[in-house]
Amino acid sequence: MLPSFRLIKIFDIDIRIHASFFILPAAVSFFYARDYGYIVGVRACTLILLVFACILGHELCHSLQARRFGILVPRITLYPIGGVAGLQRIPREPKQEFAISIVGPLFNFTLALLLFFPFYYWLGRENLFSPSLDSWPKMWANVFWLNPVLGLFNLVPAFPMDGGRILRSLLARKMSYLKATLFCVNLGRIFAILFLLLGVFYKYWTLALVGLFIYLSADSEKRQAYFYDEHDSQN
Repeated sequence: MLPSFRLIKIFDIDIRIHASFFILPAAVSFFYARDYGYIVGVRACTLILLVFACILGHELCHSLQARRFGILVPRITLYPIGGVAGLQRIPREPKQEFAISIVGPLFNFTLALLLFFPFYYWLGRENLFSPSLDSWPKMWANVFWLNPVLGLFNLVPAFPMDGGRILRSLLARKMSYLKATLFCVNLGRIFAILFLLLGVFYKYWTLALVGLFIYLSADSEKRQAYFYDEHDSQN
């Protein structure tokens, strides 16, 4: 199993990078440089790193909100397909789970709003609304547009996406925690299979990998819910 490396410490939270993370910027840089030239490869690598800076901000918001409820968060680990905040536990209280889950997408939407006018005047309207890797201004435009995309994608109602936890927190107010989890797990599997099929059909392997990750995470969440349910019944 590949190790992770500590990059920095923020708010007493270790920011770690999994060894597999470096595969993504290296591969993206290589293929873009090969097909479009060295400068485009550099822009592609820079974009990947900036996107993960936004993902880190997203995960930090989850972590800081969790600490407000007394939940320890010793680390955040960055993987090629995203970041994972290492919460010591997932709260069983619906209000707490909702508050922890919603702040991540809200961070991305808020960042996009804060960036809009500075980017509009700095990059110009034409560059901002034509994101690409053809120039540095258009590369920065990608950073703006990817934030609302990240926010919306994380609202997909499937574990381990924020949307899955938000939906469970809402359902758990009307039904048991276990039933709410099982509903979200089954819904998440539908999205996982859809992502897998679309990824394979269009040869968009990152989407297929995300689908596989969601499917496996759904099973993990299901096992954890049964564990908590059994523990509660024994007490």
